[in-house]
Amino acid sequence: MSKRALSGRLGLFLLLLLLAACNLNMAPNDASVPITGAPVVQMVSPLPNAAYLEGVPVNIQALISNAGPDIDRVEIVVDDEPFTALPTPNEAGGASFTVAESWPAEGIGAHTIVVTAFRADGTASTPVSVTISVVSQGSQPAQPDDNANDNTAGGPSSDAGNDNSQNDNQNTNSGQVQAQDTPEPTDPPEPTDPPEPTNTPTPNKPMATFTTGVNIRRGPDTLFNPPIGSYAANDRAEILAVNSARTWYKIRYYNSEGWVFGNLLTVSGNVDSLPIDEGPPKPTLTPTPVPATATPNINVNLVAGNISTDPSDKKCGKTFKIYIDVANFGETKSPGGTIAVEDSSNGLVTRTSGSFGEIEAGKTVKVGPIPLTVDTNWGADHTLTLIIDPNNAIAETNEDDNRGSRTYELGRGDC
Repeated sequence: MSKRALSGRLGLFLLLLLLAACNLNMAPNDASVPITGAPVVQMVSPLPNAAYLEGVPVNIQALISNAGPDIDRVEIVVDDEPFTALPTPNEAGGASFTVAESWPAEGIGAHTIVVTAFRADGTASTPVSVTISVVSQGSQPAQPDDNANDNTAGGPSSDAGNDNSQNDNQNTNSGQVQAQDTPEPTDPPEPTDPPEPTNTPTPNKPMATFTTGVNIRRGPDTLFNPPIGSYAANDRAEILAVNSARTWYKIRYYNSEGWVFGNLLTVSGNVDSLPIDEGPPKPTLTPTPVPATATPNINVNLVAGNISTDPSDKKCGKTFKIYIDVANFGETKSPGGTIAVEDSSNGLVTRTSGSFGEIEAGKTVKVGPIPLTVDTNWGADHTLTLIIDPNNAIAETNEDDNRGSRTYELGRGDC
């Protein structure tokens, strides 16, 4: 073979190797990263150590991440007893999703709620629990009239609801009484006439009589959420103070204190000498953030779509569920985030929050349910507003289309 032919064949061989290497480098990498390991549960609601009146619905909401399409069920257990199992809760197969359920507060005392997610192969998340307390509807005694003494007006005596530690100490020490010398008997004193009775007027204490069922809050604003308890219509409580705008009253609640909105009660007694109290500092609404996965060259645009509720006929004091369509008009996948919910009417605002999982580019997902209970201004128009990513934790190409709202009239219900 000539040197010229050998050199030509060698050049052709090198050219083929170069083309093969280019094809390997240009091959697309469309393989998605599989989800492995156990799912992860994050409890959104209720908050730890929250107090609920017996029979009042407790909204249970949890965020399941590291999920995927093989989630078989989510189980909710209350006090070591199965409460409900939600089958195939992640029909969309997303990396994260939310579940919501309502438990009627049954049984006075502390209760532990546990949420666990299971894959189809039996792999389970680490159970996540929260402990709340349930208070009796009837444990608040009837309020006395204006001639009652200071120890009983507006609520139970100072010993009500405590752990009886003083009585325990007395019982423990009852068997340890030291012997003492018996004193010598003495002659009884001569009887004397009792003093003449004097007419001492009883102070005219200011009292609140509730015209409807009301929530008791830690401070004078609906931002103090969740409520620490409630009173039923026609219940009474002693008024302790009023804010400077005279729109909220501080009242005695069991052997503690709380705040109620002034439009939901009538006042009797002398309120001229009530002290002015502005209450504790207002809290800031901070929905539970969902960690965002860092993505290079993010091009995300989240847009609020249709808002719906179940049931559509909303009633005062009745929990309803909220759904919203969230679209990603961007070119890259959006990480999960939060949704702020505000219900406003005549200056009163009720707030809650929800969350959503990752949304692929060009896709629309229905987020919910987000439970909400509104107990003010029945018979009036209300505006329900949902804000996607309210803290701007997700970088977007347009931050001005994350808000949606609708109006409705709140029925009377239980109020």
